[in-house]
Amino acid sequence: MKKTRQANLELLRIIAMLMVVTAHLVNHGSMITFAQQGTVSYYIVWTLFGIAFTCITIYLLISGYFLIDAKFSTWKLAKMGGQVFFYAFGITILYWIFGGVERDLKYMVYSILPISSDFYWFISMYVGMYILAPLMNKFIRSLTKRQLECAMAVCFLLVSVWPNIIYFSAALNTAGGVSISWFLTVYLFGAYIRLYYKPDGRFGRKLLWAVFAALLIPASRFLIEALLKTPLGKISILEDLMWGYSVFYNYSTILVSLAALLLFLAFLNLNIRPGRMARFINTIAGAAFGVYLIHDHYYIRETLWTKIDGVSLLDKWYLLPASLGIILAVYAVCTAIELLRQIIFKPIDNNQKLRGFFYRLDQKLYAVWNGEKRK
Repeated sequence: MKKTRQANLELLRIIAMLMVVTAHLVNHGSMITFAQQGTVSYYIVWTLFGIAFTCITIYLLISGYFLIDAKFSTWKLAKMGGQVFFYAFGITILYWIFGGVERDLKYMVYSILPISSDFYWFISMYVGMYILAPLMNKFIRSLTKRQLECAMAVCFLLVSVWPNIIYFSAALNTAGGVSISWFLTVYLFGAYIRLYYKPDGRFGRKLLWAVFAALLIPASRFLIEALLKTPLGKISILEDLMWGYSVFYNYSTILVSLAALLLFLAFLNLNIRPGRMARFINTIAGAAFGVYLIHDHYYIRETLWTKIDGVSLLDKWYLLPASLGIILAVYAVCTAIELLRQIIFKPIDNNQKLRGFFYRLDQKLYAVWNGEKRK
């Protein structure tokens, strides 16, 4: 029986993917590079970029929330791998034939093996997390509520707080959240919320707190810039506060984690009744993964943000509405492509023989997991 999607979290999934597109517009589109400090454009693009950093943690919270009650499925893993291969290899082939790009054999190999080659870094990490999910679930369910809370606190202190506060040291080398350690840490939080959190329906108030927390991310950068202009800025170690995009502009920082968590809790309290709107949200959200795979393909990325030329919008009064229009347009086009792909591949997805093969494979894996003797 097909599970019904929760429209409130599916809406959050859409918003998170819009954040991904936003981050790529201002970053890959070089808007944050060319925005002049002190201008209105500067504060707009860095605010958009800062808020967008919550996207990864939001996705991981949603994953942990659902996977704690899910059985490991090789069919689901195969479908994901097939979708990733379709776009990684397919787009590469199209560009080699029609795009006039340099034909680097090494890059073709990467597109044939997109998950193992880290073609899309998020997918490689996510697959690792999904494979480890049964172990995580066994661990989580063996703990009492207090023990799980302690585990969450220890992991968060090690993977987020420590490298964020002792920012001048590589410490555990958590790569700013681009690591399996951060994925599994957030998994704990998502699972805990599923097991113990009870929504009270107060969406509006929780959303306001979430928005406030999200705005603290860009505010932290602006505050650091102001601080470095004071006599304190002469302290050499403080210069590292602006390393990269700044100390709080990473996926696993304290402020980003807080904002993502509050947004997740807010949308858990949003009630969307079953009906036409819920079905529409679920359909669009079901294509969100494809939006990422399409627009962040290396060749698409290099072409898209060059053609759009977001830098030309800087210092224009319509910078914000134009940026939002671009983000929505990119999202809409990629969604349409992905929905078309889903229609084309529907016979394969519904093939009972193929599903049966993976079901039997799952049974064998469960037998190994449970130490059962093979018959």
